[in-house]
Amino acid sequence: ATHVVVMSQAHEETIRCVVQAGRDYGIAVMGDNMASANMVDGAKRLEDLGCDYVIHHIGYDERRGIAARGERAPTPLDQLREVVAAVSVPVQAVGGLSIEQAVQCPDYGAPLVVLGAPLAIDADAFKTADGNLEASLRMICEAVHAKGS
Repeated sequence: ATHVVVMSQAHEETIRCVVQAGRDYGIAVMGDNMASANMVDGAKRLEDLGCDYVIHHIGYDERRGIAARGERAPTPLDQLREVVAAVSVPVQAVGGLSIEQAVQCPDYGAPLVVLGAPLAIDADAFKTADGNLEASLRMICEAVHAKGS
């Protein structure tokens, strides 16, 4: 492994131990702010405790539950600029992004783009809607790289 993830909701000592283990074994630590009461504060806490990256993450259950109540579900883009501005480590946005939104992440200051399965594959089969997964991924990567990140 090259990276390990620790959640911001973990106890402070757990985060410190994960960060130390990362240092001991040469593994980067990504701190995930999912479920933080305040996403910006959660990101700052992770950086302050030594995480090398921040994952700004809106969870699946959170998005689905809010949408099921007829309310607008949050996306990571809602607070991405604020999270990026609050920390000096690289930020990755995850959770409920469309392909178009994922490609926009570098414009928000988050150069690490995540392409989860729901972005790249058909909902009912492990293939892209047009059947060409490689071409779809290539198009997405080219769009992100064209932003200079």
